[in-house]
Amino acid sequence: MTKGKHHYVANQILHAIRQGVYGPNDKLPPERVLAEEMGVSRNSVREALSALQVLNIVESRAGDGTYVKKLVKDINIESQILPILEESESPFRIFEARSIFEMGVVELAIDTATDEDLAQIEKVLDNMRDRARAGDYDGYLTTNLNFHLAIASATRNPIIENTMSFLWSTTSQRLLNEALKGYWQKKFTSSIEIHEQIFDALKNRDKDSARQAVRRHYEEPKEYLLGTLER
Repeated sequence: MTKGKHHYVANQILHAIRQGVYGPNDKLPPERVLAEEMGVSRNSVREALSALQVLNIVESRAGDGTYVKKLVKDINIESQILPILEESESPFRIFEARSIFEMGVVELAIDTATDEDLAQIEKVLDNMRDRARAGDYDGYLTTNLNFHLAIASATRNPIIENTMSFLWSTTSQRLLNEALKGYWQKKFTSSIEIHEQIFDALKNRDKDSARQAVRRHYEEPKEYLLGTLER
């Protein structure tokens, strides 16, 4: 897989920490400065910092900036950290790909879903409600995945099913799930509501409502990610 610019930025920051340029509790330069020094966009810097935050290397302090959280001299970066970054697209790329793809998937499913398909999707939605009420984050993620795969299955198109499965099972899901953990734990109710809207749109064969629900499904978590990094 081609390495993204966020991987290059993360690599440079890790290298600086290993060389002692930054130590524990040291503040990293602002995004703008890092972007200028490395010749990349601020988005690439944000994505790199997001990945390093998930990996527990740095932390974002509200209204203050990003600080080194721990030394990495004793960590085998090449074998333990960089492979994750190399294999992971940025969370923002994932959101973009999923939102565009799933919009079309839901619209097609509206045309092809049978009563049996709708019953299966509703059954998964009930399981999602149960996991949310129990505060079971990992179980909720599993049922969330099953919900979207059930919609893809309703299209009767194996290429769509395989693509949906790939988008959700990619290694970068590790980083994305951890980055969004705080969001989902606070937004179980809102998330269930959005999935109910998607299901209602399917059941009512309402493509306009489906587009609005899918758009909301991806825009709200993306705004949370951006807000977290900006803080």
